[in-house]
Amino acid sequence: MKIGILTHHYVKNYGAFLQMKGMYETVRELYPDADVKIINYTVKKHWMKNIIHILHYRVGIDSIPTYFQKVKQLMVFTKYERSIPRTNKVKTATDINKLGLDMIILGSDEIWNWYGSGYNKLKFGAGLEADTIISYAPSVGSVTDKSIIPEELKIGIERMSRISCRDSETIKFVMRVTKRSAVKLLDPTFLYNFDLDIKRENIKEKKEKYILIYDCKLTSDQVSELKNYATINNMKIIGAGDYKKYYDEVTICLSPYEWVNLFKGAERVITGTFHGTVFSIKYKKQFVCYPTEKNRINKITSLLEDMDLKNRWLELGKEEKFIDMLEKPIDYTKAYCYIENKQKEAKAFIQGE
Repeated sequence: MKIGILTHHYVKNYGAFLQMKGMYETVRELYPDADVKIINYTVKKHWMKNIIHILHYRVGIDSIPTYFQKVKQLMVFTKYERSIPRTNKVKTATDINKLGLDMIILGSDEIWNWYGSGYNKLKFGAGLEADTIISYAPSVGSVTDKSIIPEELKIGIERMSRISCRDSETIKFVMRVTKRSAVKLLDPTFLYNFDLDIKRENIKEKKEKYILIYDCKLTSDQVSELKNYATINNMKIIGAGDYKKYYDEVTICLSPYEWVNLFKGAERVITGTFHGTVFSIKYKKQFVCYPTEKNRINKITSLLEDMDLKNRWLELGKEEKFIDMLEKPIDYTKAYCYIENKQKEAKAFIQGE
């Protein structure tokens, strides 16, 4: 049996890589005798935009040493991407069909966000041929129920054997397109134990206590409050694969598993991203979500509602609650009951049970 996974495998981003890794390893576990590969399809505009984003020199933040670390980070991402088997390069649906795949899995990540630079109808299954085509937890990102749906993407979705999504907006999107009820499933990063990779690469936890920040646009007042909080509690402030002047360390060039390990060892986490939220939950951290973009707010609030953790979302305009929320302990009982049930459901969905 030949199985192909079509996702954003070329995006130099920790969440993008880790969801791909989680999906690949889960499929391998469920189909041990299958030939599982990532479908090597790239939207060049999307790839280039991502490269430019990484290599952008931030005046007032970057220095020559930190910029050099960003260049190295790009090389590290490329190395780990290539550690997962992939097909020869393909450019069209015809090229993919010639691979002779028995099963195609579309997802996860924002592969269904047609407002993004990575949009292509192939990611909706248009023109693809296989005995089984399913979507596993894709997201439409910033798309809402008021967005106009391009006609060209409807055909592929209507032909799918099974449809699952990652968040509420994507569930509503599928209903609008097909009148079918898609199932909401966990992001692939919830299905795989990355501690195996941390152990294999002999990555050690930091000895000192620290507050971890991942891609979060804090206000100047929040930064001042956080620095004071860190000093009082004898903690460092560090970034997960990023650097800002108020961080106590430069931690730009991390491998994906070093990145995960920072979440594992953190005392507190502050994030504005979906996968920053996921790994905070995976390692039962005391965390605050402060997303400031529509697509992130959609995904994060949907996830937090599912996990009964909506009180970890710091809404825009309520920044005065920042430190109190960071200090408040979290009861993960309901969240982990939900995760355990959804892990079983996810594996049964992939196997068609």
